[in-house]
Amino acid sequence: MDSAQYEYLRLNKYLLFTIGIWPYQTTLQRSLVAIVFIPIIVAQVILQGGGMVTAITANDIDSLLEGFAPFMISLMCLAKYINFFYNFKQMKRLLDIMREDWEIYKKLRIEYDLLSEQYAIGKKITISFVAFLFGLITPFAAMPLLLNAADALGLCNISDDRPLAFRVEHFVDVDKYYFPLLVHSYIGTLAYTTIVLAINSIIAVYVLHESGLCEILRFKLENFVESDVMDVKLHANKRDDKWYQNARDCVLLHEHIIEFANILEDANTTSYLLQIGFNMICVSFTQFQAVINVQENAALAFRYISVTISLLCDLLFVSWPGQQLSDSTERIFEFTTNGKWYLSSINCRKLLMMMLSKSITPLKLTAYKFYTLNLESFSAVARTSFSYTMVLCSVQ
Repeated sequence: MDSAQYEYLRLNKYLLFTIGIWPYQTTLQRSLVAIVFIPIIVAQVILQGGGMVTAITANDIDSLLEGFAPFMISLMCLAKYINFFYNFKQMKRLLDIMREDWEIYKKLRIEYDLLSEQYAIGKKITISFVAFLFGLITPFAAMPLLLNAADALGLCNISDDRPLAFRVEHFVDVDKYYFPLLVHSYIGTLAYTTIVLAINSIIAVYVLHESGLCEILRFKLENFVESDVMDVKLHANKRDDKWYQNARDCVLLHEHIIEFANILEDANTTSYLLQIGFNMICVSFTQFQAVINVQENAALAFRYISVTISLLCDLLFVSWPGQQLSDSTERIFEFTTNGKWYLSSINCRKLLMMMLSKSITPLKLTAYKFYTLNLESFSAVARTSFSYTMVLCSVQ
Protein backbone atom coordinates (compact mmCIF):
# COMPACT_ATOMS: atom_id res chain seq x y z
CA MET A 1 0.00 0.00 0.00
CA ASP A 2 1.27 3.45 -0.93
CA SER A 3 2.54 5.41 2.08
CA ALA A 4 0.17 8.35 1.46
CA GLN A 5 -2.84 6.03 1.23
CA TYR A 6 -1.67 4.15 4.34
CA GLU A 7 -1.60 7.38 6.35
CA TYR A 8 -5.28 7.89 5.62
CA LEU A 9 -6.10 4.29 6.60
CA ARG A 10 -3.73 3.92 9.56
CA LEU A 11 -6.43 4.09 12.27
CA ASN A 12 -8.70 1.75 10.30
CA LYS A 13 -5.84 -0.72 10.08
CA TYR A 14 -5.17 -0.60 13.83
CA LEU A 15 -8.84 -1.14 14.68
CA LEU A 16 -9.22 -4.09 12.30
CA PHE A 17 -5.84 -5.52 13.32
CA THR A 18 -6.85 -5.46 17.00
CA ILE A 19 -9.83 -7.74 16.35
CA GLY A 20 -8.01 -9.95 13.84
CA ILE A 21 -9.74 -9.02 10.57
CA TRP A 22 -7.28 -6.65 8.86
CA PRO A 23 -7.12 -8.22 5.37
CA TYR A 24 -3.33 -7.90 5.13
CA GLN A 25 -2.56 -9.60 8.45
CA THR A 26 -0.61 -12.80 8.15
CA THR A 27 -2.38 -16.05 9.02
CA LEU A 28 -0.21 -16.37 12.13
CA GLN A 29 -1.09 -12.86 13.32
CA ARG A 30 -4.79 -13.44 12.70
CA SER A 31 -4.70 -16.76 14.55
CA LEU A 32 -2.91 -15.31 17.58
CA VAL A 33 -5.43 -12.48 17.84
CA ALA A 34 -8.34 -14.90 17.42
CA ILE A 35 -7.06 -17.15 20.23
CA VAL A 36 -7.39 -14.22 22.65
CA PHE A 37 -10.20 -12.17 21.15
CA ILE A 38 -12.83 -14.75 20.21
CA PRO A 39 -13.02 -16.45 23.66
CA ILE A 40 -13.54 -13.02 25.26
CA ILE A 41 -16.52 -12.06 23.09
CA VAL A 42 -18.02 -15.57 23.11
CA ALA A 43 -17.73 -15.79 26.91
CA GLN A 44 -19.51 -12.45 27.28
CA VAL A 45 -22.47 -13.43 25.11
CA ILE A 46 -22.73 -16.79 26.93
CA LEU A 47 -22.75 -15.05 30.30
CA GLN A 48 -25.36 -12.57 29.12
CA GLY A 49 -27.55 -15.24 27.55
CA GLY A 50 -27.16 -17.54 30.54
CA GLY A 51 -28.03 -14.70 32.89
CA MET A 52 -31.23 -14.02 30.95
CA VAL A 53 -32.32 -17.68 30.83
CA THR A 54 -31.72 -18.20 34.53
CA ALA A 55 -33.51 -14.92 35.31
CA ILE A 56 -36.56 -16.32 33.51
CA THR A 57 -36.43 -19.55 35.51
CA ALA A 58 -36.03 -17.53 38.72
CA ASN A 59 -38.98 -15.32 37.71
CA ASP A 60 -36.77 -12.23 38.10
CA ILE A 61 -38.33 -9.88 35.56
CA ASP A 62 -36.15 -6.91 36.54
CA SER A 63 -32.94 -8.85 35.84
CA LEU A 64 -34.41 -10.14 32.57
CA LEU A 65 -35.30 -6.66 31.32
CA GLU A 66 -32.00 -5.17 32.46
CA GLY A 67 -29.99 -7.91 30.75
CA PHE A 68 -31.99 -8.08 27.53
CA ALA A 69 -30.56 -4.98 25.81
CA PRO A 70 -26.85 -5.79 26.49
CA PHE A 71 -27.43 -9.32 25.19
CA MET A 72 -29.04 -8.05 21.97
CA ILE A 73 -26.24 -5.50 21.53
CA SER A 74 -23.70 -8.31 21.75
CA LEU A 75 -25.63 -10.27 19.11
CA MET A 76 -25.67 -7.21 16.86
CA CYS A 77 -21.89 -6.82 17.20
CA LEU A 78 -21.39 -10.53 16.56
CA ALA A 79 -23.45 -10.20 13.37
CA LYS A 80 -21.00 -7.54 12.14
CA TYR A 81 -17.96 -9.59 13.13
CA ILE A 82 -19.13 -12.94 11.74
CA ASN A 83 -20.23 -11.29 8.49
CA PHE A 84 -16.78 -9.73 8.01
CA PHE A 85 -15.17 -13.12 8.59
CA TYR A 86 -17.62 -14.91 6.28
CA ASN A 87 -17.11 -12.36 3.48
CA PHE A 88 -13.42 -11.85 4.20
CA LYS A 89 -12.36 -12.39 0.56
CA GLN A 90 -14.79 -9.76 -0.66
CA MET A 91 -13.69 -7.28 2.00
CA LYS A 92 -10.07 -7.88 1.01
CA ARG A 93 -10.99 -7.52 -2.65
CA LEU A 94 -12.43 -4.07 -1.95
CA LEU A 95 -9.17 -3.00 -0.31
CA ASP A 96 -7.21 -4.47 -3.23
CA ILE A 97 -9.31 -2.40 -5.64
CA MET A 98 -8.65 0.69 -3.55
CA ARG A 99 -4.91 0.04 -3.73
CA GLU A 100 -5.06 -0.49 -7.50
CA ASP A 101 -7.10 2.68 -8.03
CA TRP A 102 -4.71 4.68 -5.88
CA GLU A 103 -1.74 3.47 -7.92
CA ILE A 104 -3.50 4.56 -11.11
CA TYR A 105 -4.65 8.01 -10.02
CA LYS A 106 -1.66 9.07 -7.96
CA LYS A 107 0.06 9.72 -11.30
CA LEU A 108 -2.66 12.21 -12.31
CA ARG A 109 -2.67 15.42 -10.28
CA ILE A 110 -6.34 16.44 -10.43
CA GLU A 111 -7.69 12.90 -10.07
CA TYR A 112 -5.30 12.27 -7.17
CA ASP A 113 -6.48 15.42 -5.39
CA LEU A 114 -10.14 14.44 -5.82
CA LEU A 115 -9.50 10.96 -4.41
CA SER A 116 -7.32 12.25 -1.56
CA GLU A 117 -10.04 14.69 -0.54
CA GLN A 118 -12.46 11.82 0.08
CA TYR A 119 -9.83 9.82 1.97
CA ALA A 120 -9.20 12.83 4.21
CA ILE A 121 -12.93 12.96 5.00
CA GLY A 122 -12.83 9.25 5.82
CA LYS A 123 -9.94 9.75 8.22
CA LYS A 124 -11.72 12.59 10.04
CA ILE A 125 -14.94 10.58 10.31
CA THR A 126 -13.09 7.56 11.72
CA ILE A 127 -11.29 9.64 14.36
CA SER A 128 -14.50 11.45 15.32
CA PHE A 129 -16.50 8.21 15.56
CA VAL A 130 -13.88 6.56 17.77
CA ALA A 131 -13.74 9.51 20.16
CA PHE A 132 -17.50 9.98 20.24
CA LEU A 133 -18.47 6.33 20.77
CA PHE A 134 -15.88 5.69 23.47
CA GLY A 135 -17.12 8.85 25.18
CA LEU A 136 -20.71 7.63 25.06
CA ILE A 137 -20.06 4.18 26.51
CA THR A 138 -17.98 5.60 29.38
CA PRO A 139 -21.00 6.33 31.65
CA PHE A 140 -22.35 2.81 31.13
CA ALA A 141 -18.98 1.16 31.79
CA ALA A 142 -17.82 3.50 34.56
CA MET A 143 -20.78 3.11 36.92
CA PRO A 144 -19.71 -0.25 38.47
CA LEU A 145 -16.17 1.07 38.88
CA LEU A 146 -17.36 4.27 40.58
CA LEU A 147 -19.65 2.35 42.93
CA ASN A 148 -16.79 0.04 43.93
CA ALA A 149 -14.57 3.05 44.56
CA ALA A 150 -17.29 4.66 46.69
CA ASP A 151 -17.71 1.40 48.63
CA ALA A 152 -13.96 1.22 49.28
CA LEU A 153 -14.02 4.80 50.59
CA GLY A 154 -16.97 4.01 52.87
CA LEU A 155 -19.33 6.35 51.03
CA CYS A 156 -21.84 3.58 50.30
CA ASN A 157 -22.40 -0.13 50.85
CA ILE A 158 -22.79 -2.39 47.79
CA SER A 159 -22.15 -5.75 49.44
CA ASP A 160 -25.78 -6.82 48.91
CA ASP A 161 -25.91 -5.86 45.23
CA ARG A 162 -22.48 -5.79 43.64
CA PRO A 163 -22.73 -3.97 40.31
CA LEU A 164 -21.66 -5.39 36.94
CA ALA A 165 -22.07 -4.16 33.39
CA PHE A 166 -24.79 -6.82 32.93
CA ARG A 167 -26.81 -9.10 35.20
CA VAL A 168 -25.55 -12.68 35.71
CA GLU A 169 -26.33 -13.33 39.39
CA HIS A 170 -28.68 -16.24 38.61
CA PHE A 171 -26.12 -17.86 36.30
CA VAL A 172 -22.80 -17.39 38.12
CA ASP A 173 -21.90 -16.92 41.79
CA VAL A 174 -21.23 -13.17 41.66
CA ASP A 175 -19.93 -12.95 45.24
CA LYS A 176 -17.32 -15.62 44.55
CA TYR A 177 -16.21 -14.47 41.09
CA TYR A 178 -17.06 -10.78 41.26
CA PHE A 179 -13.73 -9.21 40.29
CA PRO A 180 -12.96 -11.67 37.43
CA LEU A 181 -16.48 -11.01 36.12
CA LEU A 182 -16.01 -7.25 36.48
CA VAL A 183 -12.68 -7.27 34.63
CA HIS A 184 -14.07 -9.53 31.92
CA SER A 185 -17.14 -7.32 31.47
CA TYR A 186 -14.89 -4.29 30.87
CA ILE A 187 -12.65 -6.15 28.43
CA GLY A 188 -15.68 -7.62 26.66
CA THR A 189 -17.40 -4.24 26.37
CA LEU A 190 -14.20 -2.75 24.94
CA ALA A 191 -13.95 -5.66 22.47
CA TYR A 192 -17.51 -5.27 21.22
CA THR A 193 -17.10 -1.50 20.93
CA THR A 194 -13.96 -2.03 18.86
CA ILE A 195 -15.90 -4.36 16.54
CA VAL A 196 -18.45 -1.62 15.90
CA LEU A 197 -15.78 1.04 15.36
CA ALA A 198 -13.57 -1.08 13.11
CA ILE A 199 -16.25 -2.44 10.79
CA ASN A 200 -18.46 0.65 10.54
CA SER A 201 -15.48 2.90 9.82
CA ILE A 202 -13.93 0.68 7.14
CA ILE A 203 -17.28 0.45 5.33
CA ALA A 204 -17.52 4.24 5.46
CA VAL A 205 -14.03 4.39 3.92
CA TYR A 206 -15.10 1.96 1.17
CA VAL A 207 -18.02 4.23 0.31
CA LEU A 208 -15.88 7.37 0.39
CA HIS A 209 -13.46 5.72 -2.03
CA GLU A 210 -16.48 5.18 -4.26
CA SER A 211 -17.37 8.86 -3.85
CA GLY A 212 -13.83 9.75 -4.92
CA LEU A 213 -14.25 7.66 -8.07
CA CYS A 214 -17.54 9.45 -8.78
CA GLU A 215 -15.77 12.81 -8.47
CA ILE A 216 -13.09 11.61 -10.89
CA LEU A 217 -15.83 10.49 -13.28
CA ARG A 218 -17.43 13.94 -13.00
CA PHE A 219 -14.14 15.58 -13.95
CA LYS A 220 -13.66 13.21 -16.89
CA LEU A 221 -17.20 13.74 -18.18
CA GLU A 222 -16.82 17.51 -17.97
CA ASN A 223 -13.63 17.35 -20.03
CA PHE A 224 -13.94 14.32 -22.32
CA VAL A 225 -14.40 16.74 -25.23
CA GLU A 226 -11.37 19.00 -25.02
CA SER A 227 -12.41 21.50 -27.67
CA ASP A 228 -15.24 23.97 -28.32
CA VAL A 229 -14.99 23.63 -32.10
CA MET A 230 -18.46 23.10 -33.58
CA ASP A 231 -17.14 21.31 -36.68
CA VAL A 232 -17.99 17.80 -35.45
CA LYS A 233 -17.13 14.65 -37.39
CA LEU A 234 -20.26 12.65 -36.66
CA HIS A 235 -18.96 9.43 -38.22
CA ALA A 236 -15.32 9.57 -37.19
CA ASN A 237 -13.29 6.36 -37.05
CA LYS A 238 -13.20 5.01 -33.49
CA ARG A 239 -9.43 4.57 -33.52
CA ASP A 240 -8.83 8.15 -34.59
CA ASP A 241 -11.58 9.69 -32.46
CA LYS A 242 -9.92 11.00 -29.29
CA TRP A 243 -13.26 12.04 -27.79
CA TYR A 244 -14.52 8.49 -28.29
CA GLN A 245 -11.52 7.12 -26.40
CA ASN A 246 -12.14 9.60 -23.58
CA ALA A 247 -15.83 8.63 -23.43
CA ARG A 248 -14.84 4.97 -23.41
CA ASP A 249 -12.63 5.63 -20.37
CA CYS A 250 -15.64 7.24 -18.64
CA VAL A 251 -17.85 4.23 -19.39
CA LEU A 252 -15.19 1.84 -18.07
CA LEU A 253 -14.82 3.91 -14.89
CA HIS A 254 -18.60 3.87 -14.43
CA GLU A 255 -18.62 0.07 -14.79
CA HIS A 256 -15.83 -0.05 -12.22
CA ILE A 257 -17.91 2.08 -9.81
CA ILE A 258 -20.90 -0.25 -10.24
CA GLU A 259 -18.75 -3.34 -9.68
CA PHE A 260 -17.25 -1.90 -6.49
CA ALA A 261 -20.70 -1.01 -5.12
CA ASN A 262 -22.07 -4.46 -5.98
CA ILE A 263 -19.26 -6.20 -4.10
CA LEU A 264 -19.89 -3.98 -1.07
CA GLU A 265 -23.64 -4.62 -1.21
CA ASP A 266 -23.31 -8.40 -1.63
CA ALA A 267 -20.85 -8.64 1.27
CA ASN A 268 -23.02 -6.77 3.77
CA THR A 269 -26.69 -7.00 2.82
CA THR A 270 -27.56 -9.97 5.09
CA SER A 271 -25.60 -8.53 7.99
CA TYR A 272 -27.41 -5.20 7.63
CA LEU A 273 -30.78 -6.93 8.04
CA LEU A 274 -29.66 -8.49 11.33
CA GLN A 275 -28.02 -5.29 12.54
CA ILE A 276 -31.08 -3.14 11.86
CA GLY A 277 -33.37 -5.64 13.58
CA PHE A 278 -31.18 -5.99 16.66
CA ASN A 279 -30.62 -2.24 16.82
CA MET A 280 -34.32 -1.40 16.73
CA ILE A 281 -35.06 -3.89 19.52
CA CYS A 282 -32.13 -2.66 21.62
CA VAL A 283 -33.04 1.02 21.30
CA SER A 284 -36.63 0.26 22.32
CA PHE A 285 -35.51 -1.57 25.46
CA THR A 286 -32.78 0.88 26.50
CA GLN A 287 -35.23 3.77 26.14
CA PHE A 288 -37.73 1.76 28.19
CA GLN A 289 -35.15 1.12 30.92
CA ALA A 290 -34.23 4.82 30.98
CA VAL A 291 -37.89 5.86 31.33
CA ILE A 292 -38.78 3.44 34.15
CA ASN A 293 -35.62 4.28 36.13
CA VAL A 294 -35.51 8.04 35.64
CA GLN A 295 -37.20 8.80 38.99
CA GLU A 296 -36.10 5.90 41.20
CA ASN A 297 -32.52 5.50 39.96
CA ALA A 298 -31.24 8.49 37.99
CA ALA A 299 -27.71 7.07 37.68
CA LEU A 300 -29.00 3.87 36.06
CA ALA A 301 -31.28 5.89 33.80
CA PHE A 302 -28.29 7.98 32.69
CA ARG A 303 -26.40 4.78 31.83
CA TYR A 304 -29.22 3.65 29.58
CA ILE A 305 -29.54 7.07 27.98
CA SER A 306 -25.86 6.90 27.01
CA VAL A 307 -26.36 3.39 25.58
CA THR A 308 -29.43 4.56 23.63
CA ILE A 309 -27.46 7.43 22.10
CA SER A 310 -24.63 5.00 21.25
CA LEU A 311 -27.07 2.66 19.50
CA LEU A 312 -28.63 5.51 17.54
CA CYS A 313 -25.14 6.68 16.53
CA ASP A 314 -24.35 3.15 15.36
CA LEU A 315 -27.56 3.10 13.32
CA LEU A 316 -26.71 6.52 11.90
CA PHE A 317 -23.20 5.38 11.00
CA VAL A 318 -24.65 2.29 9.30
CA SER A 319 -27.20 4.39 7.39
CA TRP A 320 -24.93 7.28 6.37
CA PRO A 321 -22.70 5.30 3.94
CA GLY A 322 -25.84 4.20 2.07
CA GLN A 323 -26.96 7.83 1.81
CA GLN A 324 -23.49 8.90 0.68
CA LEU A 325 -23.36 6.18 -1.98
CA SER A 326 -26.78 7.15 -3.34
CA ASP A 327 -25.94 10.85 -3.36
CA SER A 328 -22.62 10.29 -5.14
CA THR A 329 -23.99 7.98 -7.85
CA GLU A 330 -27.27 9.84 -8.31
CA ARG A 331 -25.43 12.76 -9.92
CA ILE A 332 -23.69 10.64 -12.57
CA PHE A 333 -26.71 11.06 -14.86
CA GLU A 334 -26.46 14.84 -14.41
CA PHE A 335 -22.69 14.82 -15.01
CA THR A 336 -23.19 12.90 -18.25
CA THR A 337 -25.87 15.18 -19.67
CA ASN A 338 -23.96 18.33 -18.68
CA GLY A 339 -20.88 17.35 -20.69
CA LYS A 340 -20.07 18.46 -24.23
CA TRP A 341 -21.63 15.36 -25.76
CA TYR A 342 -23.11 17.50 -28.57
CA LEU A 343 -19.56 18.09 -29.85
CA SER A 344 -18.82 14.37 -30.11
CA SER A 345 -19.36 11.70 -32.76
CA ILE A 346 -22.34 9.35 -33.09
CA ASN A 347 -20.28 6.44 -31.72
CA CYS A 348 -19.34 8.53 -28.72
CA ARG A 349 -22.96 9.46 -28.07
CA LYS A 350 -23.98 5.80 -28.20
CA LEU A 351 -21.46 5.05 -25.47
CA LEU A 352 -22.84 7.85 -23.33
CA MET A 353 -26.39 6.59 -23.87
CA MET A 354 -25.33 3.24 -22.44
CA MET A 355 -23.95 5.00 -19.40
CA LEU A 356 -27.09 7.10 -19.02
CA SER A 357 -29.28 3.99 -19.00
CA LYS A 358 -27.24 2.55 -16.12
CA SER A 359 -27.16 5.76 -14.10
CA ILE A 360 -30.89 6.58 -14.05
CA THR A 361 -31.23 4.79 -10.71
CA PRO A 362 -28.54 5.55 -8.10
CA LEU A 363 -26.62 2.74 -6.45
CA LYS A 364 -27.64 1.88 -2.91
CA LEU A 365 -26.92 -0.32 0.07
CA THR A 366 -29.78 -2.45 1.37
CA ALA A 367 -30.65 -4.81 4.18
CA TYR A 368 -31.39 -7.92 2.11
CA LYS A 369 -33.35 -5.75 -0.38
CA PHE A 370 -36.06 -5.12 2.26
CA TYR A 371 -34.62 -1.91 3.68
CA THR A 372 -32.60 0.80 1.96
CA LEU A 373 -29.86 2.33 4.05
CA ASN A 374 -30.23 6.10 4.04
CA LEU A 375 -31.03 8.93 6.43
CA GLU A 376 -34.76 8.75 5.72
CA SER A 377 -34.82 5.09 6.78
CA PHE A 378 -32.72 5.94 9.83
CA SER A 379 -35.34 8.46 10.89
CA ALA A 380 -38.12 5.91 10.34
CA VAL A 381 -36.38 3.27 12.47
CA ALA A 382 -35.70 5.77 15.26
CA ARG A 383 -39.39 6.78 15.30
CA THR A 384 -40.51 3.15 15.25
CA SER A 385 -38.26 2.22 18.17
CA PHE A 386 -39.69 5.15 20.15
CA SER A 387 -43.20 3.88 19.42
CA TYR A 388 -42.23 0.43 20.70
CA THR A 389 -40.90 2.06 23.87
CA MET A 390 -44.26 3.73 24.46
CA VAL A 391 -45.98 0.36 24.03
CA LEU A 392 -43.62 -1.24 26.58
CA CYS A 393 -44.27 1.57 29.04
CA SER A 394 -48.03 1.22 28.63
CA VAL A 395 -47.98 -2.52 29.39
CA GLN A 396 -45.47 -2.32 32.22
